[in-house]
Amino acid sequence: MNLTGNWHGFYGYGSGYDLPYFGQRVNIKALITDINGSFTGKIEEDDSVFSTKLNATIKGFVEDGFISFMKQYQKYPIISDDYSSIITYENKTLEIEHEGILDENNNSIYGNWYIMTENNDEIASQGIWLLTKI
Repeated sequence: MNLTGNWHGFYGYGSGYDLPYFGQRVNIKALITDINGSFTGKIEEDDSVFSTKLNATIKGFVEDGFISFMKQYQKYPIISDDYSSIITYENKTLEIEHEGILDENNNSIYGNWYIMTENNDEIASQGIWLLTKI
């Protein structure tokens, strides 16, 4: 299945997030260009209390039904500990790793995402994601 086209879906906050974020979903839209199993694209999030309100770029590959890509924001969103300012931004990039499967029967790709700690030795936070081709 070629990934080129428009997609819609969501990502959900999992371990590493406290309430009220844990379990929340953010709706997303993606535009993907696939060339022989390697792809690039852009992701736009719906504006909500739980979204970062930033667009992101993606770059990855599909091989034998396995999908892997990196999503990158040009700013680093921070959720305040007391939730008073919900999300603020630092001037550094945020990279989020995504892995999953290509589900041709449902015209979808889905899996898990995770953010590593600053020294990349363990997962700081993670969740799930799903995109369905329009």
